[in-house]
Amino acid sequence: MKWYIPREHGAWAMVIVPYWLGAGMTGVTFNHIIFFIGLFSLYFAQAPLLTYLRQPKHQDVWPSFFIYVTFGSFFLVPNFIVDLSLFYIALIIFPFFFINLVFAKLKKERLFLNDLSAIIALSAFLLFSYQIGNNTLLLEAFYYMFVVVAFFVGSVFHVKSLLREKGNITFRRISVLYHIGMVVIMFVFVSTGAGVAFLISLVKTVAMPKKYLKKPIQIGIVEIINSSFFIIAVLFSYYG
Repeated sequence: MKWYIPREHGAWAMVIVPYWLGAGMTGVTFNHIIFFIGLFSLYFAQAPLLTYLRQPKHQDVWPSFFIYVTFGSFFLVPNFIVDLSLFYIALIIFPFFFINLVFAKLKKERLFLNDLSAIIALSAFLLFSYQIGNNTLLLEAFYYMFVVVAFFVGSVFHVKSLLREKGNITFRRISVLYHIGMVVIMFVFVSTGAGVAFLISLVKTVAMPKKYLKKPIQIGIVEIINSSFFIIAVLFSYYG
């Protein structure tokens, strides 16, 4: 049996950061760990499913898909039963994942709308962890979800400027201007920590030597490191 594992290492940060940011805001509990195992397993399930949608000849995807889904459901369903709010959040998130499936089937995954749909869906994982830790969703949960969305949109701009839009000067300028604008917005309207986090992203975008960003795995590792700085800075400011 072939195990299909998501190859986009940078996207792993989009799964990890929002969820644990919400958990950090409300206080990490054992239920946070249990629920995350389930979410992470379902995230792995999208790899074989997307592979099949892109190329239906790959009939070997189903064993790994069903194992991932079954394993994830084992950890998620009991939480949905105990707290229906988690199930309602899942219903809200699902349409954004469905958009990704449609774009995969149409072979138009490079469109920005596809990236944005994935970012919104994964950033909404913050709502899961916030609900688990706080037993209710306050406005600040959506407020910080917006911050996470803004952060990962910047990451997409940066990654595209190094890969798909490599050599496109106009696109790179848009990426830099976006990061500058977000630094100002975060410092003025959100918090010092968020501003610092976006400032680090700006420095990475402008000053990171390109010789270290030639391969997708190198870019993914840098994005994971940058995401670590992001969550630390935002949580430090949140409790500061």
